[in-house]
Amino acid sequence: MKRLAKSLHSKGLKGRFLLDSNVFISYLKGDELADRAENVVKLIVDGVLEALTSFMLYDDVISGLRSKGMKLGDIIQVLTAIASIPHTPLPVTPAIAINALILYMQHGGSRKLHYFDTFHVATARFHELPMITSDTYVNEHQVNLGIRSIDLKKL
Repeated sequence: MKRLAKSLHSKGLKGRFLLDSNVFISYLKGDELADRAENVVKLIVDGVLEALTSFMLYDDVISGLRSKGMKLGDIIQVLTAIASIPHTPLPVTPAIAINALILYMQHGGSRKLHYFDTFHVATARFHELPMITSDTYVNEHQVNLGIRSIDLKKL
């Protein structure tokens, strides 16, 4: 674990950061990024890293899973699993909501920044937190979005 912590620390993963919903989904779903997400979750559980999220994370997960036809009972199980991972949700304030909508006007659309991601980005920006995400658009446009992102694919 110390070697993992040192490796992730050298990649800029230290202190407090905002987790995108895709980190939780990769961890729970067991997709191609599951090992990387699992490493992050292990460090969170061990108290090495502090995870924060946007309050919109839950609606993001629910909407995404519902759009794929998942039953509500199964979604509740996913949310329960997410709740078992230590994290602190940050409220969506009017300033964050306005900023999210401005980001969506500037960067939203097909193959660009998704609606829910604008809230994650706006929250990270407002709280000056680095964001861990596997979202290609966010990682490629982090400077224009006014945040620092850490690509889950490269951890």
